[in-house]
Amino acid sequence: MNSKRKIVLKFISISILFLLFSVYIRNPVLMAAENNNIYRSMVFGVTIDDACYHVPNMSYGSINLQNSLKEVDKAVELGVDFVRIDLRDETLRYPGEINKLDRIISYARSRKLKIYIGAYGMQSWLPGSISVLLNHLDGGAGIANWNEFKRMYRNEITYLANRYHPDYMMIMVELRFNLGNEVNSVRSIEEWVQFTKSLADLIKSISPRTKIVLNEIAQRNTVLNNIAYIRAIMQDNYQKIDIIGIDPYSYEALKDGVSTIVKFEKEFNWHGEIWIGETNLFKFNDVREQRNYFIYAINLALRNGFSGFCIFYFRDGSGTTKNTGILYENFEPKPAYNVIKQMLRWRKLVNIL
Repeated sequence: MNSKRKIVLKFISISILFLLFSVYIRNPVLMAAENNNIYRSMVFGVTIDDACYHVPNMSYGSINLQNSLKEVDKAVELGVDFVRIDLRDETLRYPGEINKLDRIISYARSRKLKIYIGAYGMQSWLPGSISVLLNHLDGGAGIANWNEFKRMYRNEITYLANRYHPDYMMIMVELRFNLGNEVNSVRSIEEWVQFTKSLADLIKSISPRTKIVLNEIAQRNTVLNNIAYIRAIMQDNYQKIDIIGIDPYSYEALKDGVSTIVKFEKEFNWHGEIWIGETNLFKFNDVREQRNYFIYAINLALRNGFSGFCIFYFRDGSGTTKNTGILYENFEPKPAYNVIKQMLRWRKLVNIL
């Protein structure tokens, strides 16, 4: 009897493997995933766009709770590991918005998703014009003085770490272009590195299991870059900083950013992980081009040993995204959503077997 059962189980296992293989060889999308390397331990996430950056009385308005919960459901359907919510300090001043965030984060956790929070500082301290930002690539165009900024940012980090104990927390976001331009003076790279390390200490003291992420623009072939900061951070190799992500927005920037970060990783024997922190071309000619870009970007990350990939943005039309999401505004999937879903399903099947 036991012998017959073993034969039956072996037959079933072989049949499943044959079926999976036949699906794989007939599917050019899965073939494009570099010989199944999608099953490796890379984690995937998406932004919850109707919760990101939203602040009452400011450009994107209040958090849309119902749409955010629907985006969480679509993230689960996609098969990702975490959801990301990027927050400005102003949001924390509105108890009603905090209640919405509590519900979104609790719901995401109930759906077995990890939580990634990005701390963006003070929107009202940024220059009011993009042209001003572009003329201050090393920071220093903002309103706050250095001590005001550090006090505000520490308070934001402390509040978020205490309240949510996230699985991932992103700090020093695109440093000199973003946070650096909330300050009214240019600070040295060494000052930023030391401040980053003090924040890492603070977060770990509150929430030891939180992984600390630094997301930066890493391409060399542009005037807009944070390469000096990335280099200094990786050379310092502070153990409490867990992940460095790069934020490329085109094929050229993607290839350049990947080669830069991999070079530093080897040169300084970087202890932590490297990710694609966010990527999406500002404008695609059509939805097929977007799909092909994500296939290429995911495979490039896998080939270079990256261990995380965040899809940014997730849905069109939530105030921040216009037409760059992988979902239409009505939550219907685009081809990029479907191809990533196929990849993540394949990853799950291979891991089970």
